[in-house]
Amino acid sequence: MIDVLKKTPINFIFLGISASLPYFVTGAGLTRWLRTEEIGLAEIGWLSLGGLIVAINFVWAPFINSFKIPILYDLLGLRRSWLVFSQWILAILVFSLSLIDLKVDFSALILFIMLIFFFGSVQDISLDAYRVEYDKFNEVSTLASSYIIGWRIGSYLLGSLIFSQEGILSWLEIFRVIALLLILLSSISFLSKRVDEVAINKFNYSEFFDAMKNLILRKDFVIVLIFIAFYRVSDTVLGYMAYPLYTDLGFSGAELAYKNLGNFIATFFGAFLAVKVIQKTTVIRALFFGSILILSTNVLFSYLFLYPSFTNLITINFADTIAQAFATACFLAYLVSLIDRSFTATQHALFTSLMLIPGYLFRGYSGVLVEQVDYYNFFIICGFIGIPSVIISFYFHRGSARDTKSILKLITIAFAISIGLLSLFSFEGQVFVNDSLLHLGTYFALTLVALVSRSQTNIFLICTTIFIFSFGLETAQFFTNFRSFEFFDIFANFLGIVLAYFCFYFFQKNLKNTL
Repeated sequence: MIDVLKKTPINFIFLGISASLPYFVTGAGLTRWLRTEEIGLAEIGWLSLGGLIVAINFVWAPFINSFKIPILYDLLGLRRSWLVFSQWILAILVFSLSLIDLKVDFSALILFIMLIFFFGSVQDISLDAYRVEYDKFNEVSTLASSYIIGWRIGSYLLGSLIFSQEGILSWLEIFRVIALLLILLSSISFLSKRVDEVAINKFNYSEFFDAMKNLILRKDFVIVLIFIAFYRVSDTVLGYMAYPLYTDLGFSGAELAYKNLGNFIATFFGAFLAVKVIQKTTVIRALFFGSILILSTNVLFSYLFLYPSFTNLITINFADTIAQAFATACFLAYLVSLIDRSFTATQHALFTSLMLIPGYLFRGYSGVLVEQVDYYNFFIICGFIGIPSVIISFYFHRGSARDTKSILKLITIAFAISIGLLSLFSFEGQVFVNDSLLHLGTYFALTLVALVSRSQTNIFLICTTIFIFSFGLETAQFFTNFRSFEFFDIFANFLGIVLAYFCFYFFQKNLKNTL
């Protein structure tokens, strides 16, 4: 145990905590504070667009990796001088939040939040470079794991401690404590070792275009880019409305503290599960499994909205965090497999930006969407946003096959997920379609497409699976406040499946006779 501690770069655990604080302030902390001050959901959502600053940090990364800050550079070197500088500026900005009167200075809040996003990205750039060059003292994997542990401690354990003090301290006082903590953590940057520094990630147009050409010439280039853009979008969109939801449902700071503790444990469990699944199967199959997990756990927040108990808060967040950690680990492994070693820095920056930008753009509209459709339907919509990642990951899992049956399989999956989500969606007003006919037609179409797309799967097994699926959805509707379990709907579903089976059987028999 002592040997392990000696080899562990403790300073990177603290630096990881420092890196997490700007994201806590602009995420969970900010949204919780604003909602307790009765700021509208639309305004909260629009503030999240500041995250686009982080998504394009490769634009100013060359400057951070080359410009020498006077005096600080001579004292600390390139990396640590930028680290300390960004930590000091962040401390000033977070402290400034505690001086704002939201009813008078909302424009000042916007400015400070944008600046926190920016200098948070400056801290990330300098810390990433410092971690790369610190490998003369520790193994790369050890540095990375220490940093991630620190980041999780800052996000969840420190966040848990902050929420537990919510009844004692006001949010303005909490921001002052965080500002002080950033100043204290800057001492870790002072005390850390100086590294042999090489200016890296310098932007070069020739290298940029070569890296882009390398990507464009690959098979399924457009599909790969769409997949990267959409894989984590639903989680990103959901995340900014989570704490406003908890606030509106009346959860206390102490309850949120316990939630964060559960999330901390769930993160490691999800990451461990991802490693095991990838080892036993493939990255692509793990990606498909991860996309289904994300979609499913996103929808669970609708259940939390209907039944806001402490048990549901802990359980649903624990499951969602496992899904996030699992999907993130699989996705990062997938990105590494895509990168050409000749363009590592450039392509990694491009992939990271592509991964973040769509989510932040959608997230900016999240508050408006909640105000229009309410929390319950918002989380169902997040499920719809997750459909492209499920379909594309299955497409890759099938070897990117484009024959008729493979395309029909993709349609079957998308159709089935859409039916499930629409079955749970809350529609206002009267639907001018006979409900039983709608059920019959829907399951007739789903079953027929599934049967036509089958390869070797038993026909009876397909029909039975679809019926169980329909029964499960009807049961799930029983737990909503606006739907009920209807035996007539179950019968209509069953009739649609049977009719599809006989149509398929008749079609197959006549086709054989014709041949």
